[in-house]
Amino acid sequence: MKELTDKFIKNLKLAGGEILNEIPEGWYVTEAKFGVAENGAVWVEDYQKDLFLSENVAVKMPKKVVPTMHEAVEMIENPGVFISGPSKTADVESFLVFGAHGPMKFAIIFE
Repeated sequence: MKELTDKFIKNLKLAGGEILNEIPEGWYVTEAKFGVAENGAVWVEDYQKDLFLSENVAVKMPKKVVPTMHEAVEMIENPGVFISGPSKTADVESFLVFGAHGPMKFAIIFE
């Protein structure tokens, strides 16, 4: 499990996410059921529209990580969304833009 968690953390950081020890004030906070090692995404079932509108999102999550999205899909029991770090695009005139979709800052707090 440590190997999967390490891969999850590495890919979370590559996607612009980070690991926090505590929640900064003013961040939208929710809980994830599990994480996905191959891309650093988390599965969230309990959320409101503010999840999609907030610039800073923190997710509390148990150290429960699956290796791939294929395995993650098999674990889904209720409606929800996958979330990862801020998006990056350079499609428009080759300028790199962060956070066009999703939060500008995204963090995980392991429970």
